Amino acid sequence: MPRKKTDARTRAHLEWLGFVQPHGLVVSTPALNDAGAVLNRNDAEGQSLLRDCVGDEDPVISDFEGFA
Repeated sequence: MPRKKTDARTRAHLEWLGFVQPHGLVVSTPALNDAGAVLNRNDAEGQSLLRDCVGDEDPVISDFEGFA
C-alpha cells in the first residue's frame, strides 16, 4: 500500500511536537492545521519572550497565564 504524502506544514508540526514532553502541553497536528497555526522558524523575538517566561536556570513556566 502506498504511503500517504505529508505536506510541509504537517511535517513542521510533527517536528515541533517531537520537542514537547508527553507530560506537558498536548496538541495534535490536525488541531494545529485546523487552527491555521504557522510555525515561524526565524522568530528571534518569540524565542526571547519564551526565554523570559522560563528563565535561564530552571526551564519551568511558573506563570502559565503570562506565558499564554
